[in-house]
Amino acid sequence: MGIYGGLFREIRMSRGLSIQDLADDFVSKSTISRFERMEADITFEKLVHLLDKLKVSMQEFVYLSTKKQRNRSSLELLSKALIENNTTLLHQLVEKEWQKYRETSDMYTRLVAIVLEYHDKNLQGEDMKNGEDPAFLIDYLFKCEMWTQFDMVIFANAMAFIPFETSITISKDLAKKTERFHSNRQSFETIINTLENMAMVCLTGNRLHDAKMFITIIEELDMDETYFLERVILKFIKGLYGIKIGERNQGEKEAKEALAVMNLAGSFQFERIFGDYLKQILK
Repeated sequence: MGIYGGLFREIRMSRGLSIQDLADDFVSKSTISRFERMEADITFEKLVHLLDKLKVSMQEFVYLSTKKQRNRSSLELLSKALIENNTTLLHQLVEKEWQKYRETSDMYTRLVAIVLEYHDKNLQGEDMKNGEDPAFLIDYLFKCEMWTQFDMVIFANAMAFIPFETSITISKDLAKKTERFHSNRQSFETIINTLENMAMVCLTGNRLHDAKMFITIIEELDMDETYFLERVILKFIKGLYGIKIGERNQGEKEAKEALAVMNLAGSFQFERIFGDYLKQILK
């Protein structure tokens, strides 16, 4: 943990505290001093103890250290490449990750490379051939019992390219696989977004039983009023489901109410995207 010593010192000094202010029977002055000078590591327990004294959570500390140290990852740049339809950037990202995998044989690098290649080939109008890499990705998603943010992002970006039935099967267990992270805001939002996407995909494919199942799963999540947009999107999805099962008037009313809320909230891009989808459904 020595590399984090400089950041810890920066936070401590910004708080106007001395090493003496933080030292106690559990963590000595010399331990803190050597940690800050990056001359020695510190145990996780002691770091948590010191951060608690600074009133800084471990999540905040990790965020600051990540922001300070690294460049944007290839997965983060994927969105930029897709929005801009930048095939050159996307191809560069693919080559970069496969090169990194050849050098390290790192499993997670391979997963990122596979997902990037899916999108790269899609932009070029090509299909990802069935083979060892797609099978590796699917096998990983099934076998991994506890999903982190990384796994959810991998799945969300691969969802459109893996077999439909496989996506549904994996998504059914998504809430269970991510249960330990439901109290983490960023992770929980990703979970909800992924499940709502699956519900929309099922509605598009007239898989109404599966769509209803995902609606139920989302409703059973502890999604309080602070998840405003997610709740509005769920209302819209429920409206579409109503239309699909023959309750057209009530379903259309619910969907249009959700669009009106998006408009009032200034979420104009979401209003446009979902509004266009509703028009297609009502044709």
